Amino acid sequence: MSAVEASLAVAALAIGATGAWSPCGFSMVETIGLAGDRGRRLTTVASCAAFVPGAVAGGIATFGLLSVIGDLVHGTAGRTAYLVAAAVAVVAAVAEARGVRIAPQIRRQLPEGWRWRMPLPVAACLYGVLLGLGFTTFVLSFGVWALGGISLALGDPGTGLVVGAAFGVGRALPVVVLAPVVDRPFGRRCISAMAERPALYRLLRFGDAVALGLAAVMLATTTAAAERLEVARGADPSVAGKALAFQKKNRAGVLRSGGTVHGLPGTDPALGGGIGAVISGSQIRIFNRFSLNPIATVAAFHPQAVALGPSWLVYLSLSHGRYALRARSITDPTNPGKAEVIAAASAPAVIGRPSIAKGRVAFTVSKRRTNAIRLFRLASGDGRTLVRSRKTQLLNPSLLGKRILYVRVSRGGQPPLATSPRSLHQSLMLRGLAGHGGTRRLYRRHGDSRRVWTTSLGTRRAFVTLDGGNGPRIVSVKR
Repeated sequence: MSAVEASLAVAALAIGATGAWSPCGFSMVETIGLAGDRGRRLTTVASCAAFVPGAVAGGIATFGLLSVIGDLVHGTAGRTAYLVAAAVAVVAAVAEARGVRIAPQIRRQLPEGWRWRMPLPVAACLYGVLLGLGFTTFVLSFGVWALGGISLALGDPGTGLVVGAAFGVGRALPVVVLAPVVDRPFGRRCISAMAERPALYRLLRFGDAVALGLAAVMLATTTAAAERLEVARGADPSVAGKALAFQKKNRAGVLRSGGTVHGLPGTDPALGGGIGAVISGSQIRIFNRFSLNPIATVAAFHPQAVALGPSWLVYLSLSHGRYALRARSITDPTNPGKAEVIAAASAPAVIGRPSIAKGRVAFTVSKRRTNAIRLFRLASGDGRTLVRSRKTQLLNPSLLGKRILYVRVSRGGQPPLATSPRSLHQSLMLRGLAGHGGTRRLYRRHGDSRRVWTTSLGTRRAFVTLDGGNGPRIVSVKR
């Protein structure tokens, strides 16, 4: 979860809890609770357990849908989108801090008849959905409107899910805490305080204002660093430490390190630790990336792209429509090991550019009906599929440590290999190799003539080529 998502989740949790002060919140505590009937404690527990997922589902439905609409309408959450979202948060925060009367106000109550026509746990789940939707009952905070506007402005379904789930939990929490004890002195005191002390509601709204203000700061900060131009006329980045290798429009290799730019003796440069490599005809030249002194020259069969680490060299070859990914041990670069084919495919199938980290190679395999990112362990020869899709194209993975960066492209209902730029939905994705930590979208473009292309993953930033327009360029975003 990113810092922006965390700040929005905190705000959504607080804003959802503020809704407990509505007439619907009070009635929900009494409906689910034990007031007047101490013999239904198990029913109350079951109703509380059903109310929570209902509220979460409602929140996800509202804010997730709004974010999906934003994604379809404007796509890229660039500077403008983050500024708009920050402005919405600031306006709502000011209104909450001043205690402005909520407008527009929705004066709709929960349907009371449900509790009599169906089992209470079922009714509680449905009540939770209505409260989680946010806009189907009384609105007790400008934050609800703000969260909707922010979700729409950012247009990030992942963020929408986080906001919706947090809002649903906030809506449910006061109810499930008070309902089981509403017949006890503590519960009665809480209900009395909520009903008789408006200062508590005012305090909660001030808390919403603080949370929205912090979210606005995070949104504005992210805006400033959303996209940074690294190379105006370059493509195919490869990062190691603070060094960046790339190739110019004419494919000449370049190394930028310490503010100095050096030409390289070949094309398609790649960095791996303290060494680098370029393709030169039917050879791969390995050099020291600090001194640029040559280390070794390795014969290669029709090389198209190269990746290397401290102990391994992997290159992609293409001959007569057949792709092959070959690996060679370079523990001793002057005496490399035998080239071993670790993956192969024939047209129309395509194997993509490789990436190496810690003895693992990531690459894509694109076929007519499926696209997949494969991970291969060089030492053991074991391989597995990390991501597979029939509807989206998966491109250009980059490894670093236990994380992988890749490009995901959907085509607005067209076949995966369609070329119309107007329907493109292009995203730069980051996920863990073991599946932990979820998948995050770092960057996206929608309906753009520029193609999100080759990638490289650094310790703090993710680098990507934007191809098209007046020529390729390399930009980076915070990871």
